[in-house]
Amino acid sequence: MASKHAAKTVDPKDLSPAWKVLQMKLKEEKEDKERTEKSEKAEKQEGEDGFTKVQSKKQKQKINRKRRAQEALAAASEVKRVHHDIPVLIADSERGEPTKVIAIDCEYVGAGMGGTTDILARISVVNEFGKILYDKFVKPTEKVTDFRTAVSGIRAENMTKAIPFDKAQTEISKLIEGRVVVGHAVHNDFRVLKLTHTRKLTRDTAKCTILKNMANHQGTPSLKKLAKEVLGIEIQRGEHDSITDARVALRLYKAVDKQWEAEIKRYR
Repeated sequence: MASKHAAKTVDPKDLSPAWKVLQMKLKEEKEDKERTEKSEKAEKQEGEDGFTKVQSKKQKQKINRKRRAQEALAAASEVKRVHHDIPVLIADSERGEPTKVIAIDCEYVGAGMGGTTDILARISVVNEFGKILYDKFVKPTEKVTDFRTAVSGIRAENMTKAIPFDKAQTEISKLIEGRVVVGHAVHNDFRVLKLTHTRKLTRDTAKCTILKNMANHQGTPSLKKLAKEVLGIEIQRGEHDSITDARVALRLYKAVDKQWEAEIKRYR
């Protein structure tokens, strides 16, 4: 018979988002300490005869990557950031100014046989505080065969106030230039916009390993899955809203930005 004092096994799925974040931070601190110890040992590399061993170019690059990652983690821990509540589950149409980090999301309608071809119909961009920078409907470049309203939230009447695709493309291109762009499966948004963005300034929450681990998910998680498992909120219960989805992607990034940025810097 099992003792009444025996430790209870907790299912990882039952852990709260806050506990998951704490676990990730503790893991990062442990890994940081191990990296520091290894780096110091590698920098010494003295032989038994007292002479310092010559390091190869590859070894030096590895040590430099570790050092930069440690510096990034240290700097991130020292910065006291003012808390800004990014609205998600409440309607907030407040406008803001462009910031270094922005988040984007697009809604598509369908063209072609069966409406399977993605066509841009709405673009939304928010700044790092969740304030709206851009939110416009876009005239489809092809005949719409399926508005996908149940998911996209787009209706024919929305197109009466839509702007031309070329204009939207130019405006977004200027807005994202030189800025860190956050999004979920953001490559799809760039694809329908027919734009490219430098990889070092792109943060895709669908590809972030840290977020995948926090959500206990293998493969590519949906934005809805990450929102529930990491942030503890429910989204996309019906029609999608590109403002909401952009804000959720931003909140996910903000939840792990220190670790994420340190991870990126480590492998540069």
